[in-house]
Amino acid sequence: MTSRCSRCLIPSSYPGTTFNSDGVCNHCLSFKKTEPIGEDRFLQKIRSKWGQQYDCVVGISGGKDSCYVAYLAKKKFGLRALAVSYDFPFMVDLARQNIKAVCEYLGLELLVVKSQNNLEYKLLRNHLMSLAATGTTWGQCLFCHYGIEAVLYETAKRRGIPFILSGTTASEVWWNPGTRMSILAKRLKSLPFSERARFGLRQFKAFIRLVDQRRQFPIPGNSCLNVYKRAHMPSEGPETISMFDYVKWDQHTIEKTLTEETGWQKPAKTLTWRYDCILEPLLDLTYKREFGISSAGLYLCGLIRSGSIGRDEALRMLEENEDKVRLETSLKTVLDFLQIPIRIQQKFFNGTGTY
Repeated sequence: MTSRCSRCLIPSSYPGTTFNSDGVCNHCLSFKKTEPIGEDRFLQKIRSKWGQQYDCVVGISGGKDSCYVAYLAKKKFGLRALAVSYDFPFMVDLARQNIKAVCEYLGLELLVVKSQNNLEYKLLRNHLMSLAATGTTWGQCLFCHYGIEAVLYETAKRRGIPFILSGTTASEVWWNPGTRMSILAKRLKSLPFSERARFGLRQFKAFIRLVDQRRQFPIPGNSCLNVYKRAHMPSEGPETISMFDYVKWDQHTIEKTLTEETGWQKPAKTLTWRYDCILEPLLDLTYKREFGISSAGLYLCGLIRSGSIGRDEALRMLEENEDKVRLETSLKTVLDFLQIPIRIQQKFFNGTGTY
């Protein structure tokens, strides 16, 4: 029987999880809270180099964290910031509206970057069709992981901007189940030859689009063909600064400030994390099927450990986020948007994972 940590929400089914006699998981026991380095250190760092027209690039997605980084950069620290948005077909309209509202309020120049040839749409369509028979959706974020970093780096490098400000928090990056590709390989091995052949053909078509993305948005030192490896950022050139390493992250303060001052609109859901992309629920669904907890749940576990949210409140958010009807409706929305045939869609809903 699956049980949850008595301190956070992680279940015993999550890879590498153990509990002590009090029901506390090893992730909580090994967690060490870190305090922000401080605003003075941030200013010291960012004033160590000067750009010609701008001090920094701010990647802005419409989410609360990236919008708040833009707010801090311009309103609090008075930096000459250039806002850059990597716009792709899966971004929700509210995110685009929030980007525009925040940039207009702050008086920031906004650079919107899009790929050519409808790259992301074609990539995801082939990728998900290749995975249908496996019942999983691993890998749908590959294009975004590379694309965002590449667009910000290329913009900063070309314009002589020394720093890139990031809104990523520790609660978003602590988890790594380490078994995703082995799960996929096992599923593929059990499929008939015809399904494996379809997988190979569709994955090749997806691979071609990933190569195209790296050609459109090159990062020096990264091969266009090694598309499944996370980008290596050059030691020379723009430096990325994680804003929340220096400034305290507080969800209530961030949302209150943005809604009251900038015109940023909160989405109609309790958990606002990554609301800006329609693909996010696919990751939730797959994590829930494979590991017993969604990616949003893992994010909430990180917030609990850092003291940013109480366990009871997080549990309510988790139950809302992991609602089976909500997850399957979100999957259906994406599959319809990608014009994936009904017979192939059904394979996702009949996937080998259970939840």
